[in-house]
Amino acid sequence: MNNIINISERLKCVASLVNKGARVADIGTDHAYLPIYLVQNGISNKVYACDVRKEPLRRAKLHIDEYGLSDKITTKLCDGLKGINKGDVDTVTICGMGGKLMKNILKAGIDKLGDNTQLVLSAQSELKDFRKYLLETGIDIKSEHMLLEDGKYYFIFDCVYNTQDEYYLNVTNIQQNNIYENAASAGDIHNNNIYNNDSHKEDYDKEDNDKKNNDNKKITAYAEEELRYGRYLLDNKSEVLYEYLNKELTSCNNIRNSLINNKEQSISIKSRIHAIDDDIAVINKALGRWKE
Repeated sequence: MNNIINISERLKCVASLVNKGARVADIGTDHAYLPIYLVQNGISNKVYACDVRKEPLRRAKLHIDEYGLSDKITTKLCDGLKGINKGDVDTVTICGMGGKLMKNILKAGIDKLGDNTQLVLSAQSELKDFRKYLLETGIDIKSEHMLLEDGKYYFIFDCVYNTQDEYYLNVTNIQQNNIYENAASAGDIHNNNIYNNDSHKEDYDKEDNDKKNNDNKKITAYAEEELRYGRYLLDNKSEVLYEYLNKELTSCNNIRNSLINNKEQSISIKSRIHAIDDDIAVINKALGRWKE
């Protein structure tokens, strides 16, 4: 079979963001639709189709063979990025998962990301916490895209792993190795005294504090509505986001009215109303961007 594969608009959007000529790891590949599309359209000549489940990976292998692309797409049975060696790829795609799961995958495989690794991510939930994690980890959000397909809204992030943070990891790893080597030669590890070299400890602590402060600055630079709905989408007045926000506002107001009309105004109901009022305020602030 040499026909061009047909994929969803969401996956087409993801593919359009992948740098041309990239070596890609598609995590949670399922049927390998995205890897096949990337190769067929000349976006990538080497893709690793990764999945933790045997049956989806078996189906992926069948599809890859059917399209005659087994020389350019390699299947890997692995958990997240664990089956990828550092330097194998320069782009990682992860789609169709909740933000918490994607966070755990990135957290467990952060050591596999090299300088300026591109990350194209489509999280389906926990978006605020996911954006915070990206910023905390030194993953810069270059742009966000949003689309509506089959009645569902999708957020897609185009990110890059920050080289400054990669440098930080290298420096601190070298410092830690030096500390352990010095400690071992002096017999300090046996005595749990690896920080006897105060200058090394002070340098390490300073690097650690500098990074934490830098991460905090990244997060605090984002307003609440930007963390929830995406700075890039708000700045560019995304029509899809505008529609989404208005639907969210209507839903919040309906829930609020229902709670207020409840005869039993318990503490939990009052607390829920307060939380919804906060949500409404943030949504209105976000919608205010379209009036600027």
